[in-house]
Amino acid sequence: MTAASQPHQGPVMHLVGTPIGLTARTIQRTRPDSDGTRRIVLQGGKRLRDKHVDLMASTAPDPAALEAVLNEGRQGDRSFILGASTRTWSTVKARFADNAWPRAIDLVRAGAITLRCEVTDDLALGTPLRWHLTIAGRGQARLHKEAREATRNRITTTLQRARDAIRDLDALPDGIDPDDLQYLDDALVRELDRPVPAPKRTAILAAVARDLGAGIRHASPRAFSLAHTRNTKTWDDAISTLRESGIPTALVEAVGLRGHSRVGLGGPITALARGHHSRLDDLGIVLLPAAIAGLRLELRSRTLIVVENLQAAESLYDAFVPSSQRPGIIYHAGMPSHDILKHITGLADQAARVVIAPDADLGGTRIATAIWSSLTPSAQQSSMICDVGLAPAHTPQEPWSPDSPVWADLRTMLSSPAAPLAQGCLSRGYPVEQEGCVVEAVIALLNAELGP
Repeated sequence: MTAASQPHQGPVMHLVGTPIGLTARTIQRTRPDSDGTRRIVLQGGKRLRDKHVDLMASTAPDPAALEAVLNEGRQGDRSFILGASTRTWSTVKARFADNAWPRAIDLVRAGAITLRCEVTDDLALGTPLRWHLTIAGRGQARLHKEAREATRNRITTTLQRARDAIRDLDALPDGIDPDDLQYLDDALVRELDRPVPAPKRTAILAAVARDLGAGIRHASPRAFSLAHTRNTKTWDDAISTLRESGIPTALVEAVGLRGHSRVGLGGPITALARGHHSRLDDLGIVLLPAAIAGLRLELRSRTLIVVENLQAAESLYDAFVPSSQRPGIIYHAGMPSHDILKHITGLADQAARVVIAPDADLGGTRIATAIWSSLTPSAQQSSMICDVGLAPAHTPQEPWSPDSPVWADLRTMLSSPAAPLAQGCLSRGYPVEQEGCVVEAVIALLNAELGP
């Protein structure tokens, strides 16, 4: 729009459908006169018909009410509202879906925005077109930006110090491999590279790095949370957060977030250690310490299934009990430790085909990539990564929010060995846990590989 013809809020227009507590003001075209005043643009000596109005609050903004409205909704809504001076209605609808209109009206009443709408031929309030931040809204946007920048600077310092803590380790804790530390450093770098790092995940990752650097091992996950947040339940999800970030189990255990690393084994597998050998065929899923000195595993099957969760491993074991060609099963509990990866690699070298079956989520793509990358080239050739989300019987979980960093992280996995799994996650838009559908998904994958 040129400077010669600018929109201007004119008189109040009484329209059918105007929400209570709001005022509809006409949008008029004005242009500067020779003396600097602005005059309404006329056509044929008459004002142009008012085709648009701005919905505005009838009263001055109440700071407390404005703050309350901005705090409503899900994580990221405040940034969406204050992140641009103008939002088209299609963008607002994409964010808030069926709640777009009531959300916008609440924001207008609070004095955060004005909402531009069409006027129908019968003088009723028509379709919304866009919203604009008010003076009060722009003030909140400025404060929000300053707070985000301060938070970003604080988080950056925290992450850099965490990287320094593990870089300066004089000696690695027992059971920790240099590659394990690299996974943690990679996770810290990913947070540094994000436009907006996740505060909670960043704090948990940094706490693990600091504890490793100081040689601290907590008595339990709740003791870990208490030490860093003064509350035993604040970080109840620390283990799952670390798993999603691709942190090896060995590092999680090193700071006391879990017991000793155990590997689960089932089916035609023989365990040999200290001169003894045990056939595990009919014992269900057997849990063994992964770091037993000299432990060797022999596979007596053409097929090996590598599975992330214990209940899923038990379901697969039960499903193949009647089969004359039972697969070997190895369960690794999240991101495998260095010791567990060695056992997976050893068994995979003995198999004609290997199925890697993690959860269908970001953590699962990282786990599958870590396992596949640990295999020998010949074992990689015979390995398949199973997407349990392809099973029709899977239960959809809560979708990832539009501004979740999961989307960007999954896109980075499109260049990994787990690219098809990452693409499946992106297409669905929600995680799929394997417990309810792993049997169906694995059998379908094996049947497809074997052919008719």
